[in-house]
Amino acid sequence: MPREQRTFCRICEAHCGLIAQVDGDQIVRIRPDRDHPVSKGYTCLKGVGAGEIHHDPARVNHPLKRVGDRFEEVSWQTAIDGIGETLRRVIATHGPRSVAMYRGNPSFFSFQHVLYASAFMEALGSPNLYTSVSVDSNPKFFVATEMFGQSLVQPVPDVGHCELFICLGSNPLVSQMSIVSLPNALGRLQEVVSRGGRVVTIDPRRTETARRVGEHLFIRPGTDVYLLLAMLHVIADDGLDSAPLGLVANGVDEFLDIAKPWTPARVAPLTGVRAETINELARSFRDARGACLYMSTGLNMGPFGSLCYWLIQGLSLVCGQLDRRGGLLVPEGAFDLVGLYQQLETPEVSQRKTLVSEFPAVSGAFPIAALAEEIETDHPERVRALIVSSGNPLHSVPGADLSKAFDRLELRVAIDLYLSETAQRCDWVLPATDMLEHADFPLGWMLLHERPYAQFTEAVVPPKFERRDEWRIFSDLAIACGLPAFGPTVCNLPPRLNRMLKWLPGSLEFRPEHLLALLLKMGGKTSLAELRAKPSGVLLPPNRPATFLGKRVPTADGRVQLVPPKLVADLARAERYAQRPRDRDALQLIGLRERKTHNSWFHNHPRVKQPSGNVARMHPADAARRGISDGSDIEVCAATTEPHRIEDGPQPARLPVKLTDELCEGVIAVPHGWGHAGSGNQRARRLGGANYNRAIPGGSSNAEPLSGQAIIVAHDVLVRPVRASTEI
Repeated sequence: MPREQRTFCRICEAHCGLIAQVDGDQIVRIRPDRDHPVSKGYTCLKGVGAGEIHHDPARVNHPLKRVGDRFEEVSWQTAIDGIGETLRRVIATHGPRSVAMYRGNPSFFSFQHVLYASAFMEALGSPNLYTSVSVDSNPKFFVATEMFGQSLVQPVPDVGHCELFICLGSNPLVSQMSIVSLPNALGRLQEVVSRGGRVVTIDPRRTETARRVGEHLFIRPGTDVYLLLAMLHVIADDGLDSAPLGLVANGVDEFLDIAKPWTPARVAPLTGVRAETINELARSFRDARGACLYMSTGLNMGPFGSLCYWLIQGLSLVCGQLDRRGGLLVPEGAFDLVGLYQQLETPEVSQRKTLVSEFPAVSGAFPIAALAEEIETDHPERVRALIVSSGNPLHSVPGADLSKAFDRLELRVAIDLYLSETAQRCDWVLPATDMLEHADFPLGWMLLHERPYAQFTEAVVPPKFERRDEWRIFSDLAIACGLPAFGPTVCNLPPRLNRMLKWLPGSLEFRPEHLLALLLKMGGKTSLAELRAKPSGVLLPPNRPATFLGKRVPTADGRVQLVPPKLVADLARAERYAQRPRDRDALQLIGLRERKTHNSWFHNHPRVKQPSGNVARMHPADAARRGISDGSDIEVCAATTEPHRIEDGPQPARLPVKLTDELCEGVIAVPHGWGHAGSGNQRARRLGGANYNRAIPGGSSNAEPLSGQAIIVAHDVLVRPVRASTEI
């Protein structure tokens, strides 16, 4: 008998409500949930396509073991025992640090995955956790720790009440918003304008968002830091009473002083933004009765993501827009996740560093840019075994260093839905459940809600074939490795209890949702029973102004640290960058997303019609100077290294180009994540395209020195036409 079940999407931070129509174990249809208290019937085409991913015959459905150059299906017991045996040997010979884990983007949208992966590494005793956050968002978590004392403190724009929204390096129409949960972001920004406010998009490209709402200003890639410094200069030069701010923040006067050299007149030729415009933006931001400065991946992935986020938070504080209605507010969530995380992030954890470049852990994880050298080093504790869960680092990390280092590993394990480029080169591939096959709660995202709510979903359908929940996989691996019962923290409670329960009669089991019920009870705002009774979700108390500064700042003295020494010191690098010589023949590379795609794994989607590959965008004037015509093929290589073509298999790839005035001159935009020649999924391979990560430098020397963020945009690249004589 057909039935309907409410659930929610776990592809991005928006977590839009969905209704799944189910017949037996078949997903018949997925549609938006109009009763969802926040998304209210909004969703994108990616969310409603989750059923096709569930039924996709290209999925990994059984444990796979590499035998020579192919995979063979094996039993779960064979896979777990085989992996456990190798891990035992590696750990006994080289110590626990020789084992590493990489968690990809989808893992953060599964609360049981987050808890159990961390618990596994804790029980293992290895600090070598790497995540995709260092591919696109590390600066925000680094700066939050330096300023607010905790990486999870991420002030959220109060879009529903703001008068001015300034958007840097983001395209909400296509990708919603990063590190903010705001369904139907474009519609919400249009509401700002309809009630008389302003939305200003500042971007090297006139994005789809900029074409649909508000104003647009071109800016040169990598120069947003100078724009923000100039805005701070205007605020400081106009005069500011810093005494009241001193009650909630340390270093107010010193923070204002850092902007003295960066006048709008000096910054204008660096950024391409007129001095008069900078003056007007700064004063409008200060004087608005509620204003938000927001940045996303376009800045995070550039050379100065940490400085930019620091300046945004500092500007918001000194202009009175932090902890203010219509400005930036700090959500509390359904329970005290910040307090829980502080218990987990002991001083020993926060002081961990990589062996070679000594990068610190950011939000508990090392930067992926450092992993290759941690594998290649001659140190006795170098990484020798790697577990990759829901990620594809061989495809998504710049440069070729990691791909080369991968072959030196003694054990390579992938836990995934598909045979990605990374999984294709592993020794073992374990099939995970998709978002419709397991229970879930948006744990890490509840501190990012513009409108706080809570929602729990049961599994919509049972797992197909031999797919298995990640929490079970990590529990089984821990037992196979002979690890202790996952350590002493509350996150380790389920596996410890299950060790005892398995000796009792019956099938008693402590599951992740039992832990969730305990945490919700401690929070006192809702309960798991209520969430089960109201599957569309329940609203929580709204984010409130004047509840954070001086009250909930988790630093040692309860004050915001406005001049963290590491960030102040990095201003010297920004000064050098401003004075660096430029190659007149080079263009600056930026990425972009398209509405029908997501990260690279979504190119496997069986229903959503993907483009046939990625197409570069160039300004007609730049193309004319290089003899490039619209629709022709181009070749891209890094201007700062030996000629290094984008590679798609053994032959240089051709990247078609579209000429458009949506870009400012001197810039080339290329969609990220394409070029699947090494994938084990035939559908993705057929799409073609080129992976520009192969065209830019990688490794720790090309990471932002503060956060370890891989620098992926604002690289100087040479662009040349593919001549007829080189055609294949």
